[in-house]
Amino acid sequence: MEDTGQQAENETDQKTPPKSVGRWAKLLVLIWGVVVLLPIVPLLPVSCCAALSTIGYDESGARAYSLGLATSVVVAVACGGTMLFGSSRALADRPSKQLRLPPLWVAIGVFVMTLAVGLGLWQVEGLAPLLGPWFIIAAATLPPVAAVIWAANGRPGWLTWRRAGVAFSAGATVSAPLAILIEILVSTVIIGLLLGLGEPVLDALEELVDLLAGGRIGHALTSPGFSIALVGLAVVAPLVEELAKSLVVLPLLKGLKSRRDAFLLGVAAGAGFAALENIVYALFGGSYWGGILAVRALGAAVHPLGTGLTAVAWHALLNRNPGTGRRWIGAFGLAVVQHAVWNSGLVLWMALSGAAFLGPEPWEANLLGAGIAVGILALIALEGVALWIGLRALSRRLEPTAAEAHTAGEIPAERAIALWAVACLVILLPVGLAVLQTAWGR
Repeated sequence: MEDTGQQAENETDQKTPPKSVGRWAKLLVLIWGVVVLLPIVPLLPVSCCAALSTIGYDESGARAYSLGLATSVVVAVACGGTMLFGSSRALADRPSKQLRLPPLWVAIGVFVMTLAVGLGLWQVEGLAPLLGPWFIIAAATLPPVAAVIWAANGRPGWLTWRRAGVAFSAGATVSAPLAILIEILVSTVIIGLLLGLGEPVLDALEELVDLLAGGRIGHALTSPGFSIALVGLAVVAPLVEELAKSLVVLPLLKGLKSRRDAFLLGVAAGAGFAALENIVYALFGGSYWGGILAVRALGAAVHPLGTGLTAVAWHALLNRNPGTGRRWIGAFGLAVVQHAVWNSGLVLWMALSGAAFLGPEPWEANLLGAGIAVGILALIALEGVALWIGLRALSRRLEPTAAEAHTAGEIPAERAIALWAVACLVILLPVGLAVLQTAWGR
C-alpha cells in the first residue's frame, strides 16, 4: 500500500507543473545579475585593449593575466546575463522552455577537442595569451556540464532552462566566492592551532610514515605545507563547499514537487561551482593546467552529486516531510564524505608526484606523468568512475516514473556511494604507501 501510494504521488507530480518561485526570489536574482554583469560593461573596451596588448608576450604572467581577464568577462556576461535575463522574464511571467541538453558524447568530444587545441595554442608564442584562455575556460566548463547531461539522461522532468541556468550561474558566482571566503577564515584558525599545538603529532606521524615509505616522502607528507593542504582541502573545503553550494538552490526549490527535479537543480548548481573552481585551478596551475583539468574531469561528478544530494534533503525539509532532519544530516554527511575522500586522494597524489607540494620548495607537481603515483591515480580514477555511476543511479532512483520497489539484495544508490567512499578511504593510503615503499626499496 505504501509503494502504491508513493507511486501515485509521483505520477501526480509528473503531470503537475511546478509553481513559480516567489517574487522576492526573482528580485534577488535580478539584483545579483545586475551586480555581476554591470561592472564589466564599462571595462569591456579596456579589457579588449589589455588582451590585445598581450600579443607577442610569452611570459607566464601574461598568460595568467589574460586567463583571469577572460574569466572575468565570461562569468560576468554568461552568468550575470543569464540571471538578469531569466529573472526579467520571470517577473514578466514569461514561460521558460524545458531543459534540453545535447548528447553526452558531444560534450566529451568538444572537451577533448578544446583541451587539445588549448594545449597546442599554449605552445605557440604570442598567441597563447590571446586565444588560449577561451579554450581553457571551455575545457574547464565542459566536464561539469557533462555531469549534468549524464544525470538528466535525456529526461529533465520539469527542470527548465531558466531554473537550470540560474542555478548554474548562482553556483559559480555566489557559492564559489562564499566558500572561498569562509574557507580562508576557517583554515586560518585551524592551521594556527595545528601549527601551534600539533608539533608532537606531526613528529609522530613523520616517524610512522618514515617506517612505511622512507624518509624522503615522509618529510614531504608531514611538512607544514602538506598539513595545510590536507586540512584545508580534505576537511574544511568539503564542509564549507557542500553547505555553500546547496544554499543557492533554496529560493529555486519552491514549487518543485518531484525529488528528482530538486536533485537535478542541485546538480546544475554544483556544476556551476565546479566550472569556476576548475578555472581557478587552471589559473594557478601554470603550464600544468592541461593535466589539472584532465584529472579533475575524472571527478567532475563530485560537486554535482554532493549538491544534488543536499538539494533533495532541503526539498524534503521545505515540504515538512516526516524524518527530514535525520535525512538532511545523512544526505549532507554523505555529500561531505564523498567530497572529502576525493580531495584527500588528490592531495596525497599531488604530494607524491611533486617535489614538495606546498612545502618550503617551489611546487613542481608533474600532473601529466608521475610514475611513482600511478597506483594512487588509478584508485582516484576508480573513485571518479564510481561517483559518475552513483550520480546516474541516484538520478534514476529518484525518477518519478521508476518503480519504487527494489529488487532483492539491491543496494540503494546512496549506500553504494558511501561504500565506495569508505573503500577508497581505507585502500587509498595503504596501497599508495606500499607502492612507494616498493619503489624506494629498489
